[in-house]
Amino acid sequence: MFHNILVALDNTPTAARALTEARDLAQALHSRLTIISVTPEVPGFAYRAGIDVEALEQEAQTETERLLRKAVESMPEDLPVTSVLRHGHVGEEIVKRIQEGNHDLLVMGSRGLGRVAASVFGSVGAYVHYHSRVAMLVIHPKE
Repeated sequence: MFHNILVALDNTPTAARALTEARDLAQALHSRLTIISVTPEVPGFAYRAGIDVEALEQEAQTETERLLRKAVESMPEDLPVTSVLRHGHVGEEIVKRIQEGNHDLLVMGSRGLGRVAASVFGSVGAYVHYHSRVAMLVIHPKE
């Protein structure tokens, strides 16, 4: 079935639920689990707005490292877990990792924006769906 599971993690409730589902699947299937988190790019307007971009990037990096560390520490000791920290476009980095790691399942949370908002703001899940050929388990927000 699934031997090499990738779970995408950010600081949202659906991502936390996705991590739990991925952990449970990996344990049940005796699979390897990789947790990926991507520090997003700083928007171009931040440079023009007089924001200390370097400080902002460092804060995002530190927060992402903390999130990954906490996730790995929450995993059972007998579960083989790897963590991956990337920088850039979230969807692109997830697709790259799927290809590099030969993952056969991606588990991720959905922001639940709906079609209009996803069209305006973009959807990481849609990007990954259209740019990779891996099974996906998408966890939607609770009602």
